[in-house]
Amino acid sequence: MDGIVLQLQAEALNEAVDIETLLRKAYLVARKLKLKDFETWIANEQNGYKKEIPDYRTIRGQIKAWNTYYGWTPVIMQGDLSDVVSKMPLRLPISTISDVYNESDGSVTLTVSGAIADFFNKNTDGFPTVYCFRSSKAEMHKIISSVRNRILDWALLLEENGIVGEEIDFTSYEKDLAAKSAVINNYTNNFYSNIDNTKIEQGNHR
Repeated sequence: MDGIVLQLQAEALNEAVDIETLLRKAYLVARKLKLKDFETWIANEQNGYKKEIPDYRTIRGQIKAWNTYYGWTPVIMQGDLSDVVSKMPLRLPISTISDVYNESDGSVTLTVSGAIADFFNKNTDGFPTVYCFRSSKAEMHKIISSVRNRILDWALLLEENGIVGEEIDFTSYEKDLAAKSAVINNYTNNFYSNIDNTKIEQGNHR
């Protein structure tokens, strides 16, 4: 049997291996090597993000308002605000994102927070109504693909540094290598970048 890092590489390349299974194996590797930052990233992907999110979890779409006569209609905003409201940070667990992707026929409808609804009701013409964020199935796939690519890249980095494992375990030498490698320990730093704070919070999908 190949070492667990090589197994992880093979499974990251195999689209038939679902993203949750891949994350669980990556978590096993991170836990055995005591790589806390990567372990935390995996836990956030599995359970959902509470605070800062990686850049790949900001999706694009459009705010729409419910009109009694015409159904969901686009909310037209001007200038910088138009760009801001076209983005949403998605904090959902990866399992939910995967379910939304698999069930979608092409479009995805997400709820927005009450604060955002209040803002639009106060700053647009017409009667108070409810709002949603309309995005696409492709945006969900972007997140899933980004997670898969990062696991693959991380597994390749481990191998390049002489860490491949023996079946599902690691030697003391490999664990020591991982502990002393700044590149490996700080790997998740490049997952985050300065993004616009849209103040839009995702709720339950429809």
